[in-house]
Amino acid sequence: MGLHSGNFRHSGGSAMQALGTKLACLIVAVAPLGCQRPSTPDGEKELKPVDQPVPPVASPQLPTIPYKRMETSRLFSGIQVKTTFLADIGTTATEDRHDPASYELDLQLRVRVPKPHQSLSELLKLNPDLPLVIPALQSLVATAKISPVYEELYQRKVANLQTNLNRLDALLSRHNFFDTETILELQHPDTGRRAILVQADMDVDTDGSDGDRVSTMDGVSSTFQPFTSYRWPKRSKRPNPFLATWEKRLKDTEKELSGSNVAALKQKELHDQTTSLKLEIADLKTKSFLVGSSDPFVVLPLPMVSRKVGVPVAQIGDFCVVIHGKRLFPAIVGDAGPSYKSGEASLRLCREITSRASGGSRPENDLKVTYLVFPGTAALPREAPNLEQWWSRCDALLQEVGGYSGELFFFEDLTKPKQVPVPQAGDPTFIGPVPDFIGPPAPAKSL
Repeated sequence: MGLHSGNFRHSGGSAMQALGTKLACLIVAVAPLGCQRPSTPDGEKELKPVDQPVPPVASPQLPTIPYKRMETSRLFSGIQVKTTFLADIGTTATEDRHDPASYELDLQLRVRVPKPHQSLSELLKLNPDLPLVIPALQSLVATAKISPVYEELYQRKVANLQTNLNRLDALLSRHNFFDTETILELQHPDTGRRAILVQADMDVDTDGSDGDRVSTMDGVSSTFQPFTSYRWPKRSKRPNPFLATWEKRLKDTEKELSGSNVAALKQKELHDQTTSLKLEIADLKTKSFLVGSSDPFVVLPLPMVSRKVGVPVAQIGDFCVVIHGKRLFPAIVGDAGPSYKSGEASLRLCREITSRASGGSRPENDLKVTYLVFPGTAALPREAPNLEQWWSRCDALLQEVGGYSGELFFFEDLTKPKQVPVPQAGDPTFIGPVPDFIGPPAPAKSL
């Protein structure tokens, strides 16, 4: 999959041969002035000059063009690159350097847009345990419809590629282009409960901050933002841990904007940044957000929760159950991501799938994760996460689509301070090894 050796051709050979035939050998016989030509002996004919054959003029060799084979199959975000090199003889360097066609690169990007499926057999190839975890899945899939948002998602992926063709470093990667297997609309025939099944991979979201609950952040990535779409009014006076950073950004931007040598285009850019930073600072002062390292939530593409045409498929705050293998995890739709990507969950949820998950390491590369989103289930008004209530709500919603087998994981609230029991008067002082398990007190023995 490296570079293919190119075809090298030239049209200068025939021209050079024509030039050779036009060359004549000029023979000039010069007799010294005042001198006679030597006489020819009697009986011998005078020798006449005989034309000697002209040796062919060799065509000059074209310069050797250095060519180095390069492995490029992994360049440009995993896109397979096939190249053909073609060199022609031009005119002169002076003329050719001003002709754009004398030094050009033709690009043709070919992609295959995958088709969604709605068969249980295709889902089983990705997770054979799905019918065990969701016993009613076979009947749910039999009457399912392919969601129109699947086609919309891949239309946006193609549009993104077209927009960035002149920036190879910004092209959507192969991984993110093929990140969604299918999106199905399910409905239980008896309860009428609707659900959206998204089969995809899982990237990591580290976004979010909340000064009321979390003072230090864990696992922040290079693309981190302290905001999430799910937010609620701030309850305490403790500042957001990123407020000072954002206020410094605003101060630096305003200082650069006030400079005397700022170009008009740069001025507009800085002005827009200033407006955006002021709005974000106001949010940091008055709102709290989910925290990627503490709260279990998933991320859906923005058009799924805010469609320009038609009813949104889901809303921020809707409940969701994530299925990986035989394990089920309760969550909510906590954030909206790029319109051309799917399959993302908070760092807290990702680390339950694998402890190695981080901002730079996704927990699942393959399309083996099932996101079961329940539209119209968001609780209002929005409040800080209550993980016990989230678990209970997801458990009830699963029952409404036919129940589930196995264990629905329970997330402990990491933001709550650890409750240490206060010793009471009269409690005996224990000195010695701590038992492995402390259970309920044994019943008192009867005398």
